[in-house]
Amino acid sequence: MDINSIRGRAQGVEDGPVSEQEVEFARQILRSGNGDVGAALFVVGLCGAHSDAALIEPYLRNEHKDVHGELALRSLCRYLGLIDRYRAVVRKYILADSDLDFGGSKMAAIHLAPEYLLNFRDNDVEKTLLVILCDFENRNRSAARQSLVRILGLSGELEDPLGLGTGADPDASLIIAAACECFSLERLDFVADLRISQKPDRDSAKSRTFVSLSPGQFCGGGPRVPGCLHG
Repeated sequence: MDINSIRGRAQGVEDGPVSEQEVEFARQILRSGNGDVGAALFVVGLCGAHSDAALIEPYLRNEHKDVHGELALRSLCRYLGLIDRYRAVVRKYILADSDLDFGGSKMAAIHLAPEYLLNFRDNDVEKTLLVILCDFENRNRSAARQSLVRILGLSGELEDPLGLGTGADPDASLIIAAACECFSLERLDFVADLRISQKPDRDSAKSRTFVSLSPGQFCGGGPRVPGCLHG
C-alpha cells in the first residue's frame, strides 16, 4: 500500500475513498514508528475513530515529538474532534511563555484556538490572542491573527484576510474591535495584559513594534460580529 496515496484521498486532494484496511495500515505505521508517520497521522486523524487517540497521543511526547507534535495535536483536536479531551493541554500551550513538550507547541495550540473557543469561554485565552496580535515582533502573531479571523468570521470584511502583507496590518483595528465585542472585553481587561507584554526585554536591545491602540478600539462602537463562534 502507498501511504501517500492514502493520505491524498483522506485529505480530499485525490479521488476515491479510504478503505478500513488502508486506515489499519496507517495505524500500524503509528504503532511501529516505521514508515511515513506524518502521512499516517493525517490518515488516522481524518479517517480513524476516537479510540485511535491512543496511537496518536504518544507523538506529543516521544522522541519524534519535535517533528510530529504539531500534527499529532491537530489530529487529536481538529480531525478526531477531541478538543474537549485535550482542552487543558491546548490551554497550557497557548498561555505558556514559551514552547512546552515539543517545538512549536504554542503556535500549534494557537492555530487550534477556533476549536478551543467554539461555544466555550476562556477569558485568559481570549486576552492572550489579542495581546499577541498587538505585538508585531511576536513570532506567533500570524497564528493568532489567523485564529481570531476564523473565530470572528471576518475574512470577508478584511483588506488582507490571509495576513500576507509585510508592512503595517491594515485590519488590526477592525480585528481588535470585533474581538473585544465578541469576547465582551473592557478596555482595562486587555490593556493590563498588553502593558505586561510591552516590558523591555532585558536580553535584547531591539525595539518592539505594537499596534497603536485607542479607547474606541476596545469596547462600544465596534462592528457587529456576525460570525463570532460565541454566538
